[in-house]
Amino acid sequence: MGEENTDWPADMDAGERLKHVAETRTTPRNAGWIADEAAVSRDTAAKYLSQLVDQGLLTTVETDRGTCYKPDTVTQFLNEVRDLAEAHTLNELTAELNAIVDEIDAWKDEYDVDSLTALRQSIGREDFDHDERQKRLEAISEWEYNIEIREAIQVANALRSSLTTLEADTLTSTSSGNYELGIGQHSSST
Repeated sequence: MGEENTDWPADMDAGERLKHVAETRTTPRNAGWIADEAAVSRDTAAKYLSQLVDQGLLTTVETDRGTCYKPDTVTQFLNEVRDLAEAHTLNELTAELNAIVDEIDAWKDEYDVDSLTALRQSIGREDFDHDERQKRLEAISEWEYNIEIREAIQVANALRSSLTTLEADTLTSTSSGNYELGIGQHSSST
């Protein structure tokens, strides 16, 4: 077992610590490394990691250090979409999409480029000093993040729209509790 990590909350059990460590890694890690970080035995880590893989929260990859674990990107993306759809209105999601587009347009103007690829390529220009390259590298990182979050927001917006439509449909259901969906009738569970 790894040394006790005094940073862990006292009420956080081994499974919660392992899940937190495994799901917040960007680089695949083996069970021993995760066990050390979560302050649990390797056997405990292997048991919980296997469960997290079975639940679809982690995936495994084979490396020179054996089986390593990393967050499942699809699950992470869908969780982010759900969180966005539940926490924000359609207007808020749309406003955020607009803000992202405005920020990307501002970078295009500021750096005189037409795409993220062009901005990346500009880093190699010999006439830029260190500060200019650093400024552009920061913009690249923010631009990449904006692209990722934009995708999640777009899907969340569609999900929110669908949920809004479904909720409206429940208000106009037939008196028998059946709903016309165009593909058959479904009974209400209430």
